[in-house]
Amino acid sequence: MTTREILFGLALLSVAVNTMAANPLLAGDINSESKSVTREGGRGSGLPLALEDNIFNSAYHDALTILSGSNRCSEFFGGRATVDIFNQMIAITRKDFFSEKIGIRMWGATVNILNAPTNRRYRLFEKVDLNGNGPFYRSKYSGSDRLLPGVGTYQPATKEVRVLMLLHELGHTVKTDEGKWLLPNDGEDEELSRRNSMKVEQVCGEEISKLGQSEGKAEAAPPAAEVSH
Repeated sequence: MTTREILFGLALLSVAVNTMAANPLLAGDINSESKSVTREGGRGSGLPLALEDNIFNSAYHDALTILSGSNRCSEFFGGRATVDIFNQMIAITRKDFFSEKIGIRMWGATVNILNAPTNRRYRLFEKVDLNGNGPFYRSKYSGSDRLLPGVGTYQPATKEVRVLMLLHELGHTVKTDEGKWLLPNDGEDEELSRRNSMKVEQVCGEEISKLGQSEGKAEAAPPAAEVSH
């Protein structure tokens, strides 16, 4: 293990604990109402899943590299100040197993947050479930040769599709200056989910495609996977 990996692991564990401690709504029982809080400073956050799961770890770093840079994709999400929001979303992501048609689902009560120093408004869901049966990890249905649906124009189980899926979720957490969610809720609307994924790909595709030059886009790909919120 390199020094960088050790430091990264310690940071993930530390900020994950700090995030839960600072936000008891995420650590304990949550009622069905949306709550609002103001945070006086940004808190980076991490997740043990990023320490235990190399695939998730790699996708997280790929997305983080894009959001931390000076590029069209980072600007679309609000610039580098969004990195803190992304890390907090990552901190509550857990791996689960459910229908292959769903890639990631964010659900439960939400916490609406104002980051005072950056004046960024965003929300955190009670739960973020990454599907171990879905296109983030697998390219085919279990016990079948049929390909799982891709997301956007990317094939399942590729670097590109993983980053696109994470950025799609991020779009549901951040508010624009006009007070709207960057991407509208689409958990009950597969067509809207596909449009949201394509919107992110249109803006971020250039940066995403640089991540896996050896992994091509889907040709005659199945319908895109549903992302549930």
